[in-house]
Amino acid sequence: MDVYQRVLVKLYEVTGGKDSQTVDLKELVKGLGFLGNYPDIFKQLSRQGWIAETRRSDVVSITHWGIKEAKKAGVSSGGESESLKIVSRETERLKSDVKQFSIMLDEFSANKSKESFQSLENVFGQLVDAVGKIKDNVE
Repeated sequence: MDVYQRVLVKLYEVTGGKDSQTVDLKELVKGLGFLGNYPDIFKQLSRQGWIAETRRSDVVSITHWGIKEAKKAGVSSGGESESLKIVSRETERLKSDVKQFSIMLDEFSANKSKESFQSLENVFGQLVDAVGKIKDNVE
């Protein structure tokens, strides 16, 4: 399995195979130890149509084609229990949500509107849910 497929498989695992989930790809690549190759990895995954960019820099979602390729590349349990997979996935999601929360907190600080606060409150709820899932699955 080449580097691109390893990153894609990790993206698949973190998103739970759902194209609706977003992930900070740069952090994911850094966690795999390939940060120096990030621009090339991002370009290749994008060129292959395996990821879709979002409005936020370095935040992506896996595409339908990326999911198929990850499965083809041999997404395996790697000996991990289901609860450990959940912990890994939720931890990555929590890292992404914390970054989003921080950005939204800065925005709220500049624009203290009811809508900004409501968005902030929603993301905070997601953080609490993720921490709860991690707590429930830590072995």
